[in-house]
Amino acid sequence: MDYLRIEIDDKERWDKVWELYEKSFPDAERRKKNDHLRAFEDERFFPLSAWEGQQLIGIMFFWEWESYRYLEHLAVNPELRGHGYGSQLLRHLRDSEHTIILEIDPLNNELSVRRLQFYERAGYTLTPYRFVHLPYRIEGQKQELLILSYPEMISKEQHNDFLKFVNEVVIQYCEGYNPLQ
Repeated sequence: MDYLRIEIDDKERWDKVWELYEKSFPDAERRKKNDHLRAFEDERFFPLSAWEGQQLIGIMFFWEWESYRYLEHLAVNPELRGHGYGSQLLRHLRDSEHTIILEIDPLNNELSVRRLQFYERAGYTLTPYRFVHLPYRIEGQKQELLILSYPEMISKEQHNDFLKFVNEVVIQYCEGYNPLQ
C-alpha cells in the first residue's frame, strides 16, 4: 500500500479522497472544503491517503506537534471495510515515537462499541478524561467524546497538552473561527 499526501492539484485522487471524507463523516464532524484547504497549509497537518494502484483504500488526517499525533479522521473505502485495511492504516500511523491521541463517540450504540473494540484491538487505551470537541461548522454543536491513546494511557498533563493544541490550533481551521472572540 502506498501512502500519499493528498495534493489538490491531482484532481482525480483529490476528488476520490474528498468523496470518501464526505461519505464517511456527518456534516457536524467534518470541515467545509475551504477550511480543509486552509488546514493543508499548516505544516502540522498531515492529510494522508492510502492507495493500491489507482484504488483509494482509505484516508487518515492527523496533526503532529512536539511528541504527539492527533488522529482527527480515519476512513476506509466502504467496499473494502472488514479486510484489515483500517488496522494497516493505524499501524502506519504509529510508526513513530509519537503518542497518538484520537477520539470516538460515546458508547451509546452497537457501532460505537464496535469502534472502541477495533481501536482496543489495535493497542489503544480508553482514557478517563473528558473531551468536548468544538464544532467544525457554525451550525454544529459541541460534542462530548471519549479519548483513546497509544502506546499507553496518557497522563492528565498530556491530556491538557492535547486540549491546548485542539483549542488553539485545530480550531483555527473550523468555520467561523474568530481569534478575537
